[in-house]
Amino acid sequence: MSYLVLARRWRPQRFSDLVGQDVVVRTLKNALSSGSLAHAYLLTGIRGVGKTTIARLLAMAVNCEKGSADEPCGECASCTSISRGSNLDVQEMDAASHTGVDDVREILESVRYPSANLKYKVYIIDEAHMLSKSAFNALLKTLEEPPERVMFILATTEVEKLPLTVRSRCQRFDLRRLGFDEISAYLGDVLTREKIEHEAEAVSEIARAADGSVRDALSLTERVLAFAGDKLEATDVRAALGLMGMDQVLMLSDAVFEGDAKSALTCLRSAAGSGYGHRSLLISLAELWHQLACMMVDEKMLDSEPTESVRDWLAQWAERWEAQSLDLRYQVLIAGIRDLSLVDERLGAEMLVMRLSGLQALSSPREIPSKKKLNSHKPAAKPVTEKKSAKAVVEAAPAEASEVQAEPGLPLGDDDQAPAKTFENWEAALKAYVDVRAGVAARLEHVLCLDFGAKVRLALDEHQQKAIAQSDRLAFAEWLGREVHWEPRQDQVGESLSQTKAKQTEHLRQQLWRTAKQNPHINLLISELDAKLVDVRPPGAEDGPVRE
Repeated sequence: MSYLVLARRWRPQRFSDLVGQDVVVRTLKNALSSGSLAHAYLLTGIRGVGKTTIARLLAMAVNCEKGSADEPCGECASCTSISRGSNLDVQEMDAASHTGVDDVREILESVRYPSANLKYKVYIIDEAHMLSKSAFNALLKTLEEPPERVMFILATTEVEKLPLTVRSRCQRFDLRRLGFDEISAYLGDVLTREKIEHEAEAVSEIARAADGSVRDALSLTERVLAFAGDKLEATDVRAALGLMGMDQVLMLSDAVFEGDAKSALTCLRSAAGSGYGHRSLLISLAELWHQLACMMVDEKMLDSEPTESVRDWLAQWAERWEAQSLDLRYQVLIAGIRDLSLVDERLGAEMLVMRLSGLQALSSPREIPSKKKLNSHKPAAKPVTEKKSAKAVVEAAPAEASEVQAEPGLPLGDDDQAPAKTFENWEAALKAYVDVRAGVAARLEHVLCLDFGAKVRLALDEHQQKAIAQSDRLAFAEWLGREVHWEPRQDQVGESLSQTKAKQTEHLRQQLWRTAKQNPHINLLISELDAKLVDVRPPGAEDGPVRE
């Protein structure tokens, strides 16, 4: 085939043609000019940033017949043969398919012989991390002290997998991931030279999808051109690459920010119906929120140049959000994307956008409380692990305490009859009797008090009549200093002290539960820790059943 794809057609033929690797290029050119070349180099970085290209350029530079000391000419016989890969003195080995020690032995055998027609024999080992341990061991001695006029260049995407003994014998260069602007500018220049009409937004979409790789950007461009023809438009880019249009992402984000779960679900399902994946839409949403967070810090912190409509959207929402509220939604979104693999992707994505919409109840974009106001909130009720007095409950939650006090109280005594002991009511008497005989007082809490005056009337059920002995009854009456009547419980109306306490406790628990569910601090912890509120107990209350 005579046709060459863009990635091969635009492979740099000089160091000056390289994009985004200025530090590496400058170092190598200085080494070439001064003649202080190392015998082994290690190039590492992500795919498509120029590792193999730099290796070939270095091989061309040390063997160029016409170029300057630090730049290959790209036109002489040596440069063209190396560029074509036909020169026997420059050997490239793909370590992904030649991993064994026998493959390395072939190199070691040929190293002993001088070059045929070049100054240097250069061995380029691509994907070097794929070599076996035995192959690395066989290469170590030669890599440390190769024959004169022999150079090794190792290229890898996973440098950590290379043995430390190999890394220490090479001069290492870390090729950086290219930025969005660099790829956009380079891609725009290539398309202009190719005389291909293109929209700036289309170039931006491809540069964003390339994720730091120049080769990926050119390959994606080739793919879009095969789909769309000789004109590059943003709509064609999205259709060919399956990218999500920003309009849909913005609509989904607006719905979530406004707490409109119905609109969010409609947007999500509409995008899925158009062939877009749920995960890709959520990832695009996360990228948009990252841009929004950068805009809130400083507009100059944006890692890519947004379109005018997107910039206006970012500026609008940046004024309405606090960083903490946006970060909460971002963390929930990232956690949801991570967990999509655990469930059906569609169901998981829909539940996630509904959950994000529900965060509107926690913080609204229009009425975000300031930090001062947040700090002034009363502390919410939380599960209690230590006992506190009833007075502490009133001070911590006066609203709840006042409601509890409005509950029907215990039967009070006759005001005209002065009791022998100054107890205001049946509860106060039993509270005092705990210090005398705690066991009897505990049983009396379950007895129904019909009257508490000069005469005390108590109604006992069948079980209580057996549990409270006659001696205990006499002792209690003598201690109280009043006449106590013990009656069988039949149809009397009322509550025992234990029933009243339980009712009061449950009422307070329900009040505290509602308060806790509405408290922004607790909701923030629940969202960030993926937790749930299981129980809230009033101070001093016994452990109750776990509430879901």
